[in-house]
Formats: sequence, C-alpha cells, structure tokens
Amino acid sequence: MTKLADIPPRPSRISPRVRAAVGFRVRENLSIANAAEKAGLSRNGFAKALKRTVVQDLIRDEQERMAQDVNHLRAVARHRALEVAREILENGSENAKLRVIDLFLREGKAATEVNVSVDARQTDRGGYEYVRPGQRLVEVLEPESASGAA
Repeated sequence: MTKLADIPPRPSRISPRVRAAVGFRVRENLSIANAAEKAGLSRNGFAKALKRTVVQDLIRDEQERMAQDVNHLRAVARHRALEVAREILENGSENAKLRVIDLFLREGKAATEVNVSVDARQTDRGGYEYVRPGQRLVEVLEPESASGAA
C-alpha cells in the first residue's frame, strides 16, 4: 500500500507574463491595467492572478528586492559624494571648503536660515486691510468741529 502523504505537492507555477506584469507593477509603479497590457495579459486575467497567494508572495519578494536595490544605490551615491567632498577639501577654494565643512556639521540636512525684514516706516492703521485689484479704498474721516461752520 502506498502512502500519498510522502509525495510532496507540486509547487505552483507563475507564468512569465504574470512575473513580468508584477515587475512592471512594482518597479515602474504602473496601474494593474497598464502593467497587464505591457506584459501581454488582459486586465482581468492579471487581477485574478494577483489574488493568488503565490503571486502575492512574489510581489512581496519583488518589493524587498527593489528596496535592497534602492539602498545599494543610496550607499553608492553616498560613497561618491564623500569622495567628491574629500577632493574639494584637498583642492577646493576656501569658500568651497567652508561649505563642505558646514554640510558635514549639519549632517547633510538643509540649512534653516530665516530672514525677516520689517519695514519700520509703516504707520499703524488699526488693523489688517486688503484691497482687491480694481477696488477703491475708502477712508472714513472724522468730521470737523461744527463750531467754525456757523
């Protein structure tokens, strides 16, 4: 008598077109319809394939690979930037050296300079006024004393 439990289940296959569509969806951030069209699938066929757990696992794997690729590219770019900074510190002008040192001290964060300019010549008008384009500004004048008009 044979035991059926000894036979391992056949792994689920994912067609090359579905693999390509998943790649387009993850790597190029395409919609389901555009990724399916680019891979040569129908939109409904790709949407149906996306419901399979094997395809969902493939999507997670592809996202992890993409994140690793991005981290690798970021590390390469950081290394190249440090090489350029070292070259500037060795051969650059004094102004360029000061900028590189400032950048290192701020740890790559943007400078947060705030320039405030206040015009001291303004007179207090008693509040906020906004005049729309084409609108006339009407000022209310206090009446002169009535004793001089008689």
